[in-house]
Amino acid sequence: MRSRHNRARFLFGGVALYCAWLVSSCASTQLTKVWRDSQYTGGPLKKIAIIIVNKDDLARRMVEDETARSLAGGRTQVLPSYTVVEKLVKDDTTIKNTLLAQGFDGALVGRLVAIVENKTYVPPATYVTLGGPYMGAGPAFGTFGGYYGYAYSVAYDPGYTLVDTRVVVETILYKLPEAKPIWTGTTESMNPNSREELVEKISRLVGKELRSEKLIDAP
Repeated sequence: MRSRHNRARFLFGGVALYCAWLVSSCASTQLTKVWRDSQYTGGPLKKIAIIIVNKDDLARRMVEDETARSLAGGRTQVLPSYTVVEKLVKDDTTIKNTLLAQGFDGALVGRLVAIVENKTYVPPATYVTLGGPYMGAGPAFGTFGGYYGYAYSVAYDPGYTLVDTRVVVETILYKLPEAKPIWTGTTESMNPNSREELVEKISRLVGKELRSEKLIDAP
């Protein structure tokens, strides 16, 4: 069987993801669900910690760095959480108190929701192709035996599997010290080419929405 997709490996959400996509397909990311707390009127947050829910510490640091870098630019200070919380623990109170002690008034939490693979099998097929063009009036070849190169040929395709991968990520902005969610966004990415591209696209969409809602300061 011949496969007509490439494979790449990237990290997000604490697991190793094996992402497959078609050579001819285009990677895309879109914001599919958005919620904002209509009761919040406090204006842009001043200092936000980026928290990526990830059991792999190296992956967590890499994604937090990339997200913070993508969201930076305005007066809102955006920092990776690992700079103040070395290890993520299940005790939310400990994490919150650590952030408060460092002057954070917000936390942007990202988590992997799902990875969905859709596979389509294309069955074998036989194709007939012409060996050369028709030249108009007169013979298409000038010498005896020249016709051989203009005979039709048969091509056989043994079939292959097409794979599309959809990655769903949820991002939540919490207001501290209340630890109350004031914004939530869900993104869906089709056939991401790399971890860096995935994080950059999600961060750009999230940042645009947060600035539009005046939850973080615009550059």
